[in-house]
Amino acid sequence: MELEPTGPHGSRTVPRYARVDVIGGAVMVFIAGLIWYGAIGLAVGNITNFGPGAMPRVLAGILLLAGGAVLVHGLFQRPGEAEPLTLALRPPLILTIAIFLFALFIRGGDFWFLTTPRFGIMVVGPSTVLIAGLATPEANLKELLVLAFGLTAAALLVFSDLLGVPIPVFPRGLENMIPPSFGLDAAVRVLYLVYGSVAAAFYVIFFGVPEALRG
Repeated sequence: MELEPTGPHGSRTVPRYARVDVIGGAVMVFIAGLIWYGAIGLAVGNITNFGPGAMPRVLAGILLLAGGAVLVHGLFQRPGEAEPLTLALRPPLILTIAIFLFALFIRGGDFWFLTTPRFGIMVVGPSTVLIAGLATPEANLKELLVLAFGLTAAALLVFSDLLGVPIPVFPRGLENMIPPSFGLDAAVRVLYLVYGSVAAAFYVIFFGVPEALRG
């Protein structure tokens, strides 16, 4: 019988090509390349006026650096510390559903045989975070609610307000109800303040108060 190679502490040695960090990092680098390639035809703009191609390139760069770091870490892990990649159906299936729902409803439109309404990031943002968070069996609904509203508020503040990235924020019907005298920019600021307050309130209710009572 042929024995499997083991690490210094008797644990199984995982080949570099089968390590979860190596495969995960390579996938991140590949996705970064796809995002960059998809933004080639979009204008970047300048520091005071970002074009539609700026954020995809920034996100691709961040993803490339993060994926490269994970990949290098996996390649140089000690044999006994590396973990093998184990495939499970639930995480990729749920993440795929979350991505498709985001793509279908953020702007809405005609997709072959399917026509979807525009919900904007107001609805799609929290929904996507909640659905994606269910990919792990250890999902905690309380934590997901805090993250869903907190991350959406942060995205609205950074991308829509500060950077001026033209992303749909409100459902079309709701956007048409915003008075011109109030303005869309002001409505976006109100929305991320409300979502940030909701996230803070959930955190206090779910985590702060129980911790204080235990203390």
